[in-house]
Amino acid sequence: MLVAIFRKILALFFLSTLIGFGQTPDNTLSIELSVLTFPLERPFTISVTIPNAEKRVTISFPDIDGFDKKGISTSVTPTEIDGKTVTSQIITQTYQAQAAGRFRLLPFTIEIDGESVHSEGATLVVQPAKSPTAPQNNTLALAEAASGNAAFLSLRASQSTIYAGEGVALTLSFFVADNYPYELSFTALDRQLQAITKKIRPANSWEESMAITELKPVQVLIKGKKFREYRIFQSVFFPLSNQNLKLPAVSLQLVRPQPVIGPPTSQPETVVFTSRPMAIVVKPLPAHPLRGRVPVGSFQLEEGLERQEVNVGQSVRYTFTIAGEGNIATLPAPTLVNQVADFDVFPPEERHTVVQNGNQVTGHKTFTYFIVPHQNGLISLANHFQWIYFDPKTARYDTIQPHVDLLVGGKKKAAGAQVLIPGSQSETDGASAANSLYTGIDTMDSTEQPISISTLVRSIANVLILVMLLGMVVVFFKK
Repeated sequence: MLVAIFRKILALFFLSTLIGFGQTPDNTLSIELSVLTFPLERPFTISVTIPNAEKRVTISFPDIDGFDKKGISTSVTPTEIDGKTVTSQIITQTYQAQAAGRFRLLPFTIEIDGESVHSEGATLVVQPAKSPTAPQNNTLALAEAASGNAAFLSLRASQSTIYAGEGVALTLSFFVADNYPYELSFTALDRQLQAITKKIRPANSWEESMAITELKPVQVLIKGKKFREYRIFQSVFFPLSNQNLKLPAVSLQLVRPQPVIGPPTSQPETVVFTSRPMAIVVKPLPAHPLRGRVPVGSFQLEEGLERQEVNVGQSVRYTFTIAGEGNIATLPAPTLVNQVADFDVFPPEERHTVVQNGNQVTGHKTFTYFIVPHQNGLISLANHFQWIYFDPKTARYDTIQPHVDLLVGGKKKAAGAQVLIPGSQSETDGASAANSLYTGIDTMDSTEQPISISTLVRSIANVLILVMLLGMVVVFFKK
């Protein structure tokens, strides 16, 4: 009897220990809300981070009183871990406020594959609009299409003129007025949409598709008249050539069962709505030796140096991150210039995050390098890395270069002072250096590592398990 009880206690202890060490607290779902106070023209977003997600996941986001759902975007971040590519997803639901004011996002729970994550909600403060809420060409196109039509199909572009390589968003929506006298219903929409997208997808273009998971009407106001918009397709295209984009007219069939007012019809009838053809002018990039080989967009540099001072033969990690708006997925690595034998630069590890939001594609792409110097001295990374791009907003080429330097050998300073805090002051006299936190750091032995609490706990648990196993063996043989 005692032996059986002892075995059960030992098994429970052993399993609980394995479960405790097998848990990965960082590998959990999380919910993130965007800024809670924002102007009317800026959307509000709810993002769900799904780590280690290999497949697309469908999420039911909550409704918010006073807001319209504007679509769901997916951001994918591949990361190399122990030689394996681990893909994490950030799924974002975009909301557009109908008017300024204070709104309440009620607490909600999201479930994915049996795992749930809870949010306590928040109070959203929407400020009055500061700028127009739609591009001028979109507004004019809708106004023309709505003239004399109580229901119509509209294909519109975010811009009418772009540069080669610049993104343009194409949106296909069906609009129906609130006073339309018939009930309409979509039929075989998936099959129709496949045929439509084949016609309107520009050739020789990179596409960033924005998934539309639900066909839900959104109230809009066109020329003072109330319409319901059903957005059925939206993607951002980056043309790879200088050819203009010619988009033909496309048609959508809907079923009209019976009129809202008047005698009912004998059987439902099919009605066809056709959009207007349109063209987008694609301008060639200005003359440049690298024209056609540089990315197009608005970007900035975010860089990081693992440490600013190293010894000869010691490797250091350097991250070169390009962030901004453009075709993030295809951004090339920076160019290595003035390569010398004073140090080695190993090929970079790449990872990127793409965020699709409305008419824009934003995100960042990170290139991680390992640098191994062979001689003492100061290495100015600006002399060895450069990234050239074309900014369509300024209509000129620009070059991004690092701002950090790497000191090989020499007198030690406060680590990272010039890397993360530009303009920080170093010691100016002997007294301040003597009182510095880093005084005598060059004489310390870096091989003496502090005791890790988790390692200590794991070691004690292993000893206890071994003792209990030995105890079980002794009891067994005594029996």
